[in-house]
Amino acid sequence: MKNEIRERRGLRERVLVVEDDADTRRMLVSAIADEGYEPIPALDGQHALRTALAVEPSAIVLDLMLPEASGEEFARAYHEQSRADAPIVVVSAKHDAARIGKAIGAAAVLPKPLDIADFVRKLRSTIRASHASHRAAPA
Repeated sequence: MKNEIRERRGLRERVLVVEDDADTRRMLVSAIADEGYEPIPALDGQHALRTALAVEPSAIVLDLMLPEASGEEFARAYHEQSRADAPIVVVSAKHDAARIGKAIGAAAVLPKPLDIADFVRKLRSTIRASHASHRAAPA
């Protein structure tokens, strides 16, 4: 609902980027901004949880290997919140990322190193699918 209001007001949709590696974070933030979304970086799982609850992003891009709280710990804590409905796109070099992504209900799991064009396509389609499911859900 909040994202629909942002859209009507002409505001950019927010994408939380949870990535501790500075080079990867810069690449993701740049690609997300180039698509017209507002990237919001977070460096670790604890910072990401506080930020996600404050800004209610349209999507979350999540690395699994993070300091403070892992991506998996972040996702579990995030899903425990009543207003937590942003789809999660996992980007990880972790060998069992697909299994973890499925366990945390990720909308997509992409391996590192990233194919940035594939990442952008997946993020865009994930956000579109999320909007469609929100419009179809009964009020």
